[in-house]
Amino acid sequence: MKWRDWDPQQFWNFRAYLEYGGGQVTDLFTHWIDVVHMMMGQDNPVAAVASGGVYHYKDGRTAPDTIHVLLEYPAEWTATFEATLAPGIKGEGVEICGTLGKLYIDRRKFEFQSIEKGAPPVVVQSPREQTIDHVENFLACCRSRKLPNGDVYIGHRSAAASHLGNIAYLQKRRLKYNPDREEILPL
Repeated sequence: MKWRDWDPQQFWNFRAYLEYGGGQVTDLFTHWIDVVHMMMGQDNPVAAVASGGVYHYKDGRTAPDTIHVLLEYPAEWTATFEATLAPGIKGEGVEICGTLGKLYIDRRKFEFQSIEKGAPPVVVQSPREQTIDHVENFLACCRSRKLPNGDVYIGHRSAAASHLGNIAYLQKRRLKYNPDREEILPL
């Protein structure tokens, strides 16, 4: 990493610089890929590819303001992360598309849309913002010394998936990955 003089922009907006953080991939994707891993019962991507860039904010940042990451898993499914900081585009959640329909999950609700023609969506609203449940679980585990719902191993596997996305973006190539050895393989 090359030397940089003090820059208040970098200090206050460190997430916009890959030298100090992982951008949207490690800030956002890590918090959603753990849900995907839990729902799919698999947390071991075997390949990654990413594309994006700094398309909107020409302020010297090195983390992309728009990025797409695609992870491939051994059970023949893929996880896709799409993010942009472009003004006016909002939304966050997980969408799982399968042979029987589509399940959308965010911090406020679950919504299932069957592939059956004319079937109404099934919507289950959360009684409260789900971040509260995470905080309560963490605090309860601090008191009880039990493992939290998202323990260190789950966090590690989620972070590894995110880092694969960023490495694929930086190297501008598809990565093959051995999740057991946690090693990027030659193509």
